Formats: sequence, structure tokens, C-alpha cells
Amino acid sequence: MKLSEEQKNSIKTTFMATIKNAETRSKIISIATGYADETGQDGDLESMVLFLMDGENSSKIDELFEQYGMSMPYTAE
Repeated sequence: MKLSEEQKNSIKTTFMATIKNAETRSKIISIATGYADETGQDGDLESMVLFLMDGENSSKIDELFEQYGMSMPYTAE
């Protein structure tokens, strides 16, 4: 999904303010990075972060981490 720089920055700011748990943030970042690397589309990283920040989708974090998060080494922030 094509996002403007303003939208990307807004997602990043909201992400840091919304997700307080460092382990959850690291998993979301790993998932989003792996997903964006696989798809190669501009804005996919931020779109995945936004998707996982939604409380209704938080149950999918562990499943998606197994799929996309392991494509890069897991590191704490």
C-alpha cells in the first residue's frame, strides 16, 4: 500500500506511544520487516505495523512472527 511520508511518520509515532511492551514492539518490528522484505512494496512495513497495532489483530502476532519474524534475527530494541 502506498503511504505518504506523513502517514508513515504518524504510524511510527503512534506505534511507539501505543505499544509499551518492548518484546511486543520487537516482534511487531520483526514481522513488519520480514513482510516488507518479502513483498517489496513501499509502505508495507508501516501497513503491517498498523495492522498489528489494532487490538483485534494482536492475537495474530505470534503466528505471524513464526512466518515473517524469523526471516531476520530477533533482537530487542
